[in-house]
This record gives sequence, structure tokens and C-alpha cells, in this order.
Amino acid sequence: MRDELMLCRLAAAAGASTIRERASAMGEVRSKSSATDLVTDTDIAAGVAVARAIHDADPSARFVIEEEEVYDLAGATRGGLDDAEVWVVDPLDGTTSFVHGFPCYSVAVALLRDGRPVAGAVANVVLDETVSAADGLGAYLGDRRVRCAETARLDQALLVTGFPYDRGAPLDRQLAVLATFLRSPVHGIRRDGSAAIDCCHVALGRADGFWEYGLKPWDMAAGVVICREAGAVATGVDGEEWTTSSAGIITANPALHPLMLDVVRRVGAEHPSGGA
Repeated sequence: MRDELMLCRLAAAAGASTIRERASAMGEVRSKSSATDLVTDTDIAAGVAVARAIHDADPSARFVIEEEEVYDLAGATRGGLDDAEVWVVDPLDGTTSFVHGFPCYSVAVALLRDGRPVAGAVANVVLDETVSAADGLGAYLGDRRVRCAETARLDQALLVTGFPYDRGAPLDRQLAVLATFLRSPVHGIRRDGSAAIDCCHVALGRADGFWEYGLKPWDMAAGVVICREAGAVATGVDGEEWTTSSAGIITANPALHPLMLDVVRRVGAEHPSGGA
């Protein structure tokens, strides 16, 4: 798995370098699924850089990439999430932050085998640091091995989360869960706009737990393998094993995860969203 780990790092670094080069000239800003779901020309350029880095190393590589335009521009072969092997790429996780100049956005790259993340890397563009992991090899900040925190109580935990693009019932549910955690009380809750970075916060012990609804596989795949290799538990928001069909994520150390899951399940059941 070491070659796969190194290729994840190389590809994420290629995307991050492209984003840094274009930070003052991001290009056109467009909306996708909603007015709050943004994409820029920089997202596309970063995706092309990531795909080409992987393709150069493995011309047979297949991809699932968030931004559709990347396939043709990079000459990347479209794959499926259930392929025997597929690269899953989020070229710029945290586009809204990037557009506004808020210093938190990343590039996330993961290798899936039969739907299971086996290697991944997340390049935090602003901090110029990369967190990565591969099955059986551990999780790393750069070349340094890392582990999640051991906080075992909610009233001693710092949590991270995110908010859905759908500002109707899904937001109502998230706000109810958020309020319950705050009144537990937890030490605090942070929101920075990049699910991939949030997973890395847990793996690095900077945060104790992360939950979020309404995510896509490219938001989570790299973070799942990174958190697991750092000693954390990573499941869907329903507590079931994480799969590419999971509509969200909960990740924390083995002691804290069930406590978070209890809140998310209980409060979420009281506020059904009708969706993810």
C-alpha cells in the first residue's frame, strides 16, 4: 500500500499547488445544486492537476471526480464507486471559503477498492500540510505518525461539524443536534467548511469528534481511511458501516463515538429531514 499512499500524497499536492497559484485569480464563480453550492474555474484546474498526476503514474486509472468538466479536460476515464479500484477526488473542498478568502480549504484524494477507502490524502492548502493514510500503514501528518485524541466524555470534547446546502428541514435537524451537543455541554463546536479537513482534525487530535449530514463520497472517502488509521471509528450518521452510499459521517475515538451517535440518532429521529 505504500505506493498508493505516496501517489495520494503526490496527487493532493498537485491540486494544492494549482489552487495556491490561482488564489488571486480564481476565475468564474458559478452555482451548482443551489445558490450556496459553488464551483470556480480553480476547482476545475485543481481537479485536472490531480487526475493527471494519478494518470501519469497509472494510465489505467479510473476516477470519480466531483467536477464533471475535469474528465474531458484531464483525459480521465470515468469510473464507478463500486469498481474494483477507483480514485475519488474532491479538487477543492471548501469552495465557499476559497471564494471569500476564508483560510480553510483542501484537496481530497482517495483510492477505493470494491467501495472501501484503502488510501487517502487531504492537503490543507492554507496551512500547507498534508494528512494521509493507507490500510495497515497508519495515519500521517507529513511523515509523522499521528493518533486521534482519547477524550471519553462529551463534556470534555471539542467537536466539529458542517451545515447542509438545503436550508429547510435538513438544516432544522442539524440545528437541533447542534443545540443538544452545546447543552450537553461540550467544550465547544467549530465549523470551518471542509469536511475533509474536519476528519483530519479528528485524526490529528485537534478535535475530538466530527459529524455532518448531506455529504458526498468525495467529501468523506479520504477522511474515513485517515480517521480509521489514526485510531478513530468512522461510520455513517446512522451508525452503520461507512459506505459510498452513506449520507453523512460520525467519527471519533472508540469511547466518544457511541456517545455522539446516541445524540445524533435520538435528536435526528425527532427531526426527520425527508432526505440525507
